Amino acid sequence: MKAFYTKASMEFEQRDVGLDPLAPDEVLVKVRACGVCGWDVLVAQTVAQDWSPIGHELSGDIVEVGSAVPGLQVGTPVPGLQVGTPVVVENSTLCGVCDQCKRGNVAHCVTLDHHRSPGGFAELIKVRYTSVFPMAELDYRAGALAEPLTVAIDMVEMAEIPLAGHVAVFGPGPIGLMIAKLALVKGASRVYLTGHAHSHKRWEVAEALGVTDCVFIDRQDLSSYFEKAEPQGLDRVLVTSPPATIADAMKLCRFGGIITYNGIKFGGGERIVLDGNDFHFKRLQLRGVHSIPNLGWPQAVELLRNKTIDPDLFISHTFPFEQVPDAVRFAATARSETVKVMVEVG
Repeated sequence: MKAFYTKASMEFEQRDVGLDPLAPDEVLVKVRACGVCGWDVLVAQTVAQDWSPIGHELSGDIVEVGSAVPGLQVGTPVPGLQVGTPVVVENSTLCGVCDQCKRGNVAHCVTLDHHRSPGGFAELIKVRYTSVFPMAELDYRAGALAEPLTVAIDMVEMAEIPLAGHVAVFGPGPIGLMIAKLALVKGASRVYLTGHAHSHKRWEVAEALGVTDCVFIDRQDLSSYFEKAEPQGLDRVLVTSPPATIADAMKLCRFGGIITYNGIKFGGGERIVLDGNDFHFKRLQLRGVHSIPNLGWPQAVELLRNKTIDPDLFISHTFPFEQVPDAVRFAATARSETVKVMVEVG
């Protein structure tokens, strides 16, 4: 099968890769669609110092099942898996048997199960059968949105947004936009989205989602804006922007506010300075959200199916499989035009 690999700085190659026979607990999935994540861009730009597979937001069809995979049983409450089942594929899956899993802390699993063959930008992918979830009647591109949506769900659940709460979301990327919509669904009465003004397409989506206001941080001072808009401070700030913005989130929170954070930066940008006294006297909480393992797949599929998260709003560009390098480069450079860049594999 064909699979794409990348290494810094933005080099790509397509390889013919052999696959070992399926283990008894594995399924083989024919990849149909895979989204370009911001992490894929970072991997291609700086993270991959040697050739690395790429892609993890994917959907497809089961084309082969291992001998120990539960089959579809008529009348059983939880359908099993069979050849032809359309599925979304998890990035990382809890093991179910480690100490943390057995304590019920599945989000803290220490022996995760990952992809067992090259990443999502490949014709086929091999995973343990517990790493797939049926995607019902979703089309493949919509199904590929489920993985980033599980991250947004994790962020919103960790934030514990109060009913009628006042919320800011930092970063208008696909996950930030999903978070903004979910915050409204959770009952927030005000949801602000912050970011740079050049992300024109993303601001169009934000308005369609019904956010309270779009705050352009390169055109106005963030603190001054929120001093007027929210003089009592914000209940929650959900940060999908680089680490340095956590300090701004602290300033904007009310006493007892909660900040959730899921963002990455390298080259020194991962280091931040916070005012510990301010953190203490305002009784703030900072909650890191890694979303590994992915959880919330049933919710993600249903939110996409009923168009609470409308795939047509989020998928801005689609590339064919042969153009994976172009898709990743476009996602990295065309920020004013893109929301989610998708690759159709076939």
